[in-house]
Amino acid sequence: MKLFGIGVGPGDPELLTLKAYRIIKESDVVIVPFSSKKITYNIVKDLIANKDIIKFDLPIRKGEEAYKKLIENIRGYNKVAYLTLGDPAFYSSFYRLAKFLEPYEVIPGITSFSWCSAINKIPIALGKENVLITTQYQENDKIDNIILMKNQDKFGVSCGNGYFTVSLIKKHPYY
Repeated sequence: MKLFGIGVGPGDPELLTLKAYRIIKESDVVIVPFSSKKITYNIVKDLIANKDIIKFDLPIRKGEEAYKKLIENIRGYNKVAYLTLGDPAFYSSFYRLAKFLEPYEVIPGITSFSWCSAINKIPIALGKENVLITTQYQENDKIDNIILMKNQDKFGVSCGNGYFTVSLIKKHPYY
């Protein structure tokens, strides 16, 4: 069995990467976390209509038993796609499962902050600007730009999809 952690982007099905699309199509089973208000599922529902689907309620910080049980459910499959909203490297549950399984591969997705930057036409960083990605706003003279993740307080330019909010804070104009 090979496990694929696939980032499906911030909520727009057209932002699914070509590689993510291909791996999902080739997979025997698709694991879809359902704690994201079905946003993850809705991104790929047409793509996975004829596949085995495992709906997974994320335990995130509640221990490892749910992940171990999930492994038992997927052992009979060859190619397993574990979908995650955004990118698997940012606040994703994928690595909590992957630590129990080898081999695995990570397929990056478009992050919420890249999406927010694009729709608002605001660059995240230019030249030698410093960027901080954090969950708590904090003043820092050495940081030019802040990406505030998973925080309901809105600073700067904020974007959300009903499940998460991301804020882009630029201390200096970019023009």
